[in-house]
Amino acid sequence: MILFGSAVFLVLLFFLALGIFSGKGASQEKFSLGGRQLSSRGVGGTILGALVGGASTVGTAEMAYVHGFAAWWFTLGGGLGCLFLGLLFASPLRKTQLTTIPQFLASRFGHPVARTALLATVLGTFLSVVAQFFAGMALLRNLFPLSEFQSALVIALLILGFLLFGGLQSYSALGEAKIFFLYGVLGICAFMACIKGNPEWSFSRIFSCESSYGLLSRGILKDLTSGFSLILGVLSTQIYIQALYGAKNEDTARKGAFLGALLMPPLGILGILIGLSVRSLGISIPPSQVLPYFLSAFFPPFISGLLWGGILITIIGCAAGLSLGIATNVVHDLLLPNLSGKIKKKLSLVLDRLGVLLIVLSSTAIALASGKCFILQWSYVSMGLRGAGAFFPIFLGIFFPQTLPPSWVLASSFGGIGGTILWGGITRNGEHALLAGFLLSGSIVLVGAMRHFITHKGGLS
Repeated sequence: MILFGSAVFLVLLFFLALGIFSGKGASQEKFSLGGRQLSSRGVGGTILGALVGGASTVGTAEMAYVHGFAAWWFTLGGGLGCLFLGLLFASPLRKTQLTTIPQFLASRFGHPVARTALLATVLGTFLSVVAQFFAGMALLRNLFPLSEFQSALVIALLILGFLLFGGLQSYSALGEAKIFFLYGVLGICAFMACIKGNPEWSFSRIFSCESSYGLLSRGILKDLTSGFSLILGVLSTQIYIQALYGAKNEDTARKGAFLGALLMPPLGILGILIGLSVRSLGISIPPSQVLPYFLSAFFPPFISGLLWGGILITIIGCAAGLSLGIATNVVHDLLLPNLSGKIKKKLSLVLDRLGVLLIVLSSTAIALASGKCFILQWSYVSMGLRGAGAFFPIFLGIFFPQTLPPSWVLASSFGGIGGTILWGGITRNGEHALLAGFLLSGSIVLVGAMRHFITHKGGLS
């Protein structure tokens, strides 16, 4: 245990030192936007740092252990989301020189639309932060005699250590290092999984509808909706778009998003091989413990500690990035606009840090109060809520800002949020709720566009 603990400590120490060093002297703009000087690697590191976390590692191995390749939808959908982010959103959003999604929507449709979309993105992202707590707590409690409260407290303190020093300035550097390290960790684990177990995978089986293995093993509608929720969530989340705002220029923003699209899907394959390997060995354990068990069972203590520390850093980094995005929304869209110029300048950096603290403490409390469930399920619902409430307003704001009056855009955003929440409450199926919310939001946009077309008799402007 001494060797294991020493290895974990070294990994945590390295990343914390990197965060402190790279965040040195962070000003207010550097805290929230990295001084708008992020390279393409910095943009990609920020996006993946906040996108790849417990759901992509602990959650993917967990889901693969039960449902096979259906666990790939999170990283596959996330990669496709990054691709569309680069193709459609990167250049027009970077041109605006803004900081948040609501600021962009306010400039196109007014503050009511901005605040409604803010509600969707903040609530949805908050659920994803809670999911990271679930993953981190499962990892800690597998190896250490910690209570739920103690494990949640450790996760919270590590997240704060990542962010409070430098915000986005330090987070972009940490994201780059985290993804590089994670590829090494999961690559080694997947190699060992193929040696020790028998994942029994093939492309023909992946794309089959076999009930216990294929990409659609949970049901065609459920799995396709899960992947769709990731695409919409990536296109509607503050921290991913914040990375674009922090890029040096439009081309850098686009290349950073494409880097995320390239690197994310293979991480899911590596995690799936681990889950299938443990299942093939006939080992019966709680699904959330699959990855922690694998690390402790198949590697010597020091190597296991290094790998385990890498997974923990992945989870912490994801929660940190998402928390930073929520805090940026709360501070820059709700608090700072109500302050005078001098006070705003003096308090902005302090409020940014207090916002991070508030989000992390709130996530800790919700994680402790929530029951057990699949980590990926929380993540899918999170992405879906963000997309249902914010995607159409953002899309219209970029490509068709004059097509609908603000009242119709507001109705679309409200419809997305309301449809998702109501359908989820009625059916108790959060993943399908996204589809209901998205279709209602899209239907309102379609009706409004047809009305505009008929009124103006000249097509869409």
